[in-house]
Amino acid sequence: MGFTSVALALAGAGCRRPPPKKDKPLSQAPPSASAEPLATPSASPDADDAPAGSAAPAGSAGPAGSAALAGGGTTDKRKPRTGARFLIDGPEKPIAVGGAATVFSKGIVWRLSGNAAQVTLFGPDGPAPGPSEPERARKWPRGKVAVAEDASGVMHTYWVEGSGLVRSALDAEGKLGAPEVVANDAVPGTSPSALRTGGRDAVAYLAAPNARNTERHGRLWVEGGGVLDLSPEGSGATSISLVPVGEGQVIAMWLDARSAMTPVHARRFEVREKTTALAADDVAFVGGPPEGYPEIVGARAGNSAAGLLPLATDKGFALHDILVDWNGKAKIKTLEYPNGMDVAPVAAAPACGETIVVYARPEAKEPGSPQVLEIATLGGSGAIEAQEVAAYPGQVLELHAAAADANTIWVVYTAGTKSFAMRLGCGAKATPPAAPKGK
Repeated sequence: MGFTSVALALAGAGCRRPPPKKDKPLSQAPPSASAEPLATPSASPDADDAPAGSAAPAGSAGPAGSAALAGGGTTDKRKPRTGARFLIDGPEKPIAVGGAATVFSKGIVWRLSGNAAQVTLFGPDGPAPGPSEPERARKWPRGKVAVAEDASGVMHTYWVEGSGLVRSALDAEGKLGAPEVVANDAVPGTSPSALRTGGRDAVAYLAAPNARNTERHGRLWVEGGGVLDLSPEGSGATSISLVPVGEGQVIAMWLDARSAMTPVHARRFEVREKTTALAADDVAFVGGPPEGYPEIVGARAGNSAAGLLPLATDKGFALHDILVDWNGKAKIKTLEYPNGMDVAPVAAAPACGETIVVYARPEAKEPGSPQVLEIATLGGSGAIEAQEVAAYPGQVLELHAAAADANTIWVVYTAGTKSFAMRLGCGAKATPPAAPKGK
């Protein structure tokens, strides 16, 4: 099986489990770009718009030095097992040591210790092996790489290096181009969220406190448009995600976890030809005190944005779906877990004509119960509809997923000190390929 790996200078390595500490305030923030107000929808997302996660061109494969990984990362040819709704292929052998993995349409980007990154591509029998250095079993980087891509084949990576938000081109062969700093006020060790819409990249990131906002807060960089503030003055952010809901139309969702409560903000914006139009900030949800280190994961659900948030409730612990539409209206649905979790990974991606969610939860209510990796779908009302258990990994520390095409999702998760890959197919719900246009 072929693959390629690439090293690129990065920074901010550290154990992923504890949250990053707040830095000293900067004297001032980078200049903000101007934005139009987006008080009312200027255009409704088309009902026929495809969900986010369009595939980029296939990449070729080349040799790399990860063969030392036990299990190799190769998979034997076998018939995928069929569940109630999906074809599940894998997991089998580990594909890497440690975590910090980001899945995109053609492969995986791994953050490495020693300020580096590695790209491995998917092959016919699964992903190529990732990093295998024994040191990663003890510690791997905290911040992840974000990938912005669209159907045209344009791909860029974004990550935080020191206080810089760094961008690099990613080609179809998995090669990373020269890095470019596009903002210089990011919180070290954090993970940005990126997408490509309307022919331009949009990247949300956590910015360090400054003279305008003494809290760690959310900001938005738009290709060709500069940096905009997402968080209102005096409002903070601890985790952030972007969700495309139409051509040029995006909903930013971020978590502001505090000791006494957990508010979730949502802000709609539209990337236009010469400017970016921003709607007002909305507080879509307010939860109770957080357990552990919650993170919000955004996913497209029809023409709405679903903010997936594992959080303690009055009754116990649940995965919340905070569904926000283009008019700013929110619905809240929950899926109860048997018990609470300090680290409760969740991922989502579009395939099979719906939004598929993968999450780790305790198998039983007893303390210390091993975890299962479960698949669910999002209903039209925002309900999280559990479908089937896909794996029994023990304990999941990290989880990420992305669509490779309309009928396939790749899931990469870290259990213990090793990472595994799993392919989800649609089974009977497979989406037929689009008919050729023209006569």
